[in-house]
Amino acid sequence: MAVSIQSAQSIFSNTEIASAVPATTDAFYKLTVEDQLALLWYAYTEMGISITAAAPGVASMALVEGVLGEIKQMSPAAQSKTMFDLASNADTTIGRIYTSLRVNTKLGFWYELGQLMKQGVVAPIPAGYQMSPEATQVLENIKKLDPGQQITVLRNTVVHMGYDPDFSQEYGKRSAPRSTPTAVAERVKTQIEGISEKTVLSYIDNMNAFDFTPAVGLFAEDGALQPPFQKPIVGREAILNYMREECIGLKMLPERGVSEPAEDGYRQVKVTGKVETPWFGANVGMNIAWRFMLDPQGQIFFVAIDLLASPKELMNLMRK
Repeated sequence: MAVSIQSAQSIFSNTEIASAVPATTDAFYKLTVEDQLALLWYAYTEMGISITAAAPGVASMALVEGVLGEIKQMSPAAQSKTMFDLASNADTTIGRIYTSLRVNTKLGFWYELGQLMKQGVVAPIPAGYQMSPEATQVLENIKKLDPGQQITVLRNTVVHMGYDPDFSQEYGKRSAPRSTPTAVAERVKTQIEGISEKTVLSYIDNMNAFDFTPAVGLFAEDGALQPPFQKPIVGREAILNYMREECIGLKMLPERGVSEPAEDGYRQVKVTGKVETPWFGANVGMNIAWRFMLDPQGQIFFVAIDLLASPKELMNLMRK
C-alpha cells in the first residue's frame, strides 16, 4: 500500500497525547460568553497559585498598547461590552485589530486586561457574579492540567476571539506577517540523541531561528504538517503561512529520538523533548513529540507535533 498522509498519521501509534486539552477547550467553547469571560478572569487571577504564572513583558505588547489605552478611557459599561464583543466575535474595530495579533500577544492582551481589572481601571466581573457549575468545572479541570497543557488551553481560549472575516480560509489562502530570522552567528546547532538525519536536525535548527522559508524547503512539495489537535496542513505555501502565524518565539528543545525504515523507501523518525513559549518563559515547557515521515529523497513528507499526556511519554520511543 502506497504511503499517504493518512497512513503517515498512524506512525508511532502508541504515542499518548494529552487528550484532556481538546476536551477542556471544547468544554470552554460550550459555555456562555459571560461564563467564558468570567473563567478567563478567574484563570488569570489564579495564575501563580494553581495555574501557570505568565511572564509579563515577554510578548510584544507594543501593538496593543493603543487598544488597551482606548479601553481604559471607556466607561465601565463600554469596557464590559468591548470584552463581550471580542469573545462573541462581533465585527468591531478592536475585534479586527485583535485578530491581526500573534497568539502570544493575544495571551498578553488578556493578561494585561486581567491586571487592569484587578486594579479597578477596567470594569471587573460584576460583584456577586457566580459562574455556572459548567464553568466552575472547566476551571477546575484547567487547574488539574500540567503547566504545558494549561498554556495550550489558555492559548486555545483566546486565539479565535475577535473578528476575522477570513477565519474559514485555509492557511494557504491567507497571508501571514513575516519575521526576521535569527542571525546565523547566533544560531546553535541541534543535537538529538539517537538521531542523525540531516533533514530532522535542519528542521529544528531553522525553526529555532525563525527561518521558516528554508524550514519549509525541507518538505516535499505535497508534504504536510499536523499541529497539535489539528488537521494536517498540506503544501509548502500553507505550511509557511502557519509557521509565520503560530511559531514565532517558540524554542524547541528536542532530547532524544529513534529512526527506523518504513515501506517503499520511506523512513519514520520520532523525537521527544520540550517546547518553550515566549509568553511563559523558560520555567514552563510543553512536553512534545515530533513524528516525521521522510520520503526516499530525505524530504519531510509528513510531520505531526503532539502535546504529550505526561512527562513519562518523553521516554516512549517505541513504535507500538
